[in-house]
Amino acid sequence: MKQWHMPEKSMNRRSILLIMVILLNYFIIAPYGASFLGNRISDSWLQPVIWLGIVFLLFIWPRVKVHGKNRHQGFLRLWAFNFAALFIMASIIGGLVDGFGRSPYNHSVTGILQNVVQVGVVLIGRELARSFMVNSTTRKGSYVGFVILAFLMTLTDISLSRFLNLHEYKDIIQFTAQYLAPEFLMNLLAVYFVYLGGAVPSMIYMGSIQAFQWLCPILPDLKWITAALIGILCPVFSLMSLRGFYAEETRDRSKVKGEEENPVSLLVTSLVSISIIWFSVGIFPVYPSVVATGSMEPLIMPGDVVLVDKLKPGETLKTGEIIQFRRDTILISHRIIEITKEEKSLGYRTKGDNNSGADSQIVKPEDVKGRIIKVIPKIGWPTLFLKSDKSQQLKDIVF
Repeated sequence: MKQWHMPEKSMNRRSILLIMVILLNYFIIAPYGASFLGNRISDSWLQPVIWLGIVFLLFIWPRVKVHGKNRHQGFLRLWAFNFAALFIMASIIGGLVDGFGRSPYNHSVTGILQNVVQVGVVLIGRELARSFMVNSTTRKGSYVGFVILAFLMTLTDISLSRFLNLHEYKDIIQFTAQYLAPEFLMNLLAVYFVYLGGAVPSMIYMGSIQAFQWLCPILPDLKWITAALIGILCPVFSLMSLRGFYAEETRDRSKVKGEEENPVSLLVTSLVSISIIWFSVGIFPVYPSVVATGSMEPLIMPGDVVLVDKLKPGETLKTGEIIQFRRDTILISHRIIEITKEEKSLGYRTKGDNNSGADSQIVKPEDVKGRIIKVIPKIGWPTLFLKSDKSQQLKDIVF
């Protein structure tokens, strides 16, 4: 009969070995397997075999005891299913707004069986590994350990190539909001599930969501903004609710004493964070932009952030207004000095206040992003520092 407890040093060694195996698979085996065998064979056969080996390893190791009581396991499994259903329902509601599309997965009988086996093996392996690492290394109330392990599982749940293909600042922000942050929060919720109830509740939660995504022939075709909103708020709400519900179930109010407002506070914080992300990437009518040159000095200095008000359809501009327009891959903020009409086509002649002459090209209305309505001094310097290694071609602007 397997022991429930292992010596602490032995537990830590096994956990470190398990982490090393997972990282080895992520950084070496998976990339090289995809390179030599192809993504399809690697994902369909190599990865399930790797995780099946991890399952076998965990099977022969002594088990570790979870921190929750056995009599509460049914409660945890029920809420794991409920929170997964909440996520699925939120996605469907989002689909009613953004639309639906056909699933990219194979839904023949053979394809469904193959997907169930392959995805199921990886799911079981990941949740058993998660449970072992959490319950063998995380002390009671060690939220730092929760975060570290959630980050590890998030990292290894997104292919390495996805990270390597991120180059532009906007792409990084969108990827973080749509994929990285939601995955991390889902993994954080799963970590808490395994901390209290072992692998089964987290299998129910993660497995129900994956079953919907893999087996449903019609899926919500969500815009990235909607996906970010659902992916962040649902796990946050579920995690905070689970803490409160479990404390009530176990009659241990000391764990959440003084934190009754936390779910609301965290939801508000999440909404504010999402709003900041959307504001930064230009979702709202007004968006920020960092000025890199001194062509508009002294009104706008390098490192200042300008707030740009997007033009509404049919809206006209006036001489003297400062506009932001696109020229090739560059965003330029200059003042309109003349409105031109050539062959019945409207155009804007622009000039930087600090430049010796007007810009050489007439700005077309379709190239105008918006008008400058506010200048915020100096707060864009960190962005300039991060982008200081990228040269900007400003040959069309007269200085």
